[in-house]
Amino acid sequence: MCTDFPDQLAADVPRKLEHPFENVPVLDWWKYDYDHVYVVLNPFFRVPGYTPQTAAFGPMRVTGDAADVLELVNEGVVERENEAPENFPDIIKQTGTAVRWSEVAQAVGAVDFDRFARIVWLQTIAGQAGEDNALMSEQLQEFCDQTGLYMPEEDLLPAVLETTVGRYLEALGVDEVTLWNEWREISRDCPVSAFEPDNPATGLPGDKLTAVSTDGLLLSWGYDDVAGLLALTDEMRHRVDPAQFFEGFWASAETTSLVFAPEGAPPPSRRN
Repeated sequence: MCTDFPDQLAADVPRKLEHPFENVPVLDWWKYDYDHVYVVLNPFFRVPGYTPQTAAFGPMRVTGDAADVLELVNEGVVERENEAPENFPDIIKQTGTAVRWSEVAQAVGAVDFDRFARIVWLQTIAGQAGEDNALMSEQLQEFCDQTGLYMPEEDLLPAVLETTVGRYLEALGVDEVTLWNEWREISRDCPVSAFEPDNPATGLPGDKLTAVSTDGLLLSWGYDDVAGLLALTDEMRHRVDPAQFFEGFWASAETTSLVFAPEGAPPPSRRN
């Protein structure tokens, strides 16, 4: 069972627990605390008996001018007719199947992984992919619709990735971790066994689970992003190679926490 901590002030949280600012290379941000950063891609996923059309899941994005959006919010029109069940994260964790980005890229005929990764990111957060990427965006959406594929979750530890995180931590010899919200003012101790697939989705009371930490390790997700940053000391990296568990790549000296944008950012495909 996870144990709540008293609320902490974000200002009291050490830098080694903070998510890097967008304009700072991640290796520079954590240079006094960690030696390596592995970018963990949040998987696409499928859930038996459900599709995005029958069970919409994830943030609801409303387009239009500010006045129209505010009116909808004030009227309480914030639910979709096909909203997924309230316990959908539990269902995802216990029955869902992760699908690799590379598999989806191949299925839609994407030969440029860097370009594909940015389209996935923009499509997930309802960003503008641009006219040059319109065809690939359409192909990606069509593939998801035809195969019941959910886009990667954003901003947090995805339910479909929980069991993989648990297996990775077990391989490292870690028995207990600390869970954090975005601003690090809410946290709780949690045994690694909570990540096992038969358990409900792990979370925080009233907030998103955006980071997991233990000595020598921090796995953190930033706002509007579909990849986690796994910061490791030398000792932790050499215990277990995260590439054996997660689809992703090692951060370079130029990689910032906004991994897939802007266009001048380091290529997502820069791998070991």
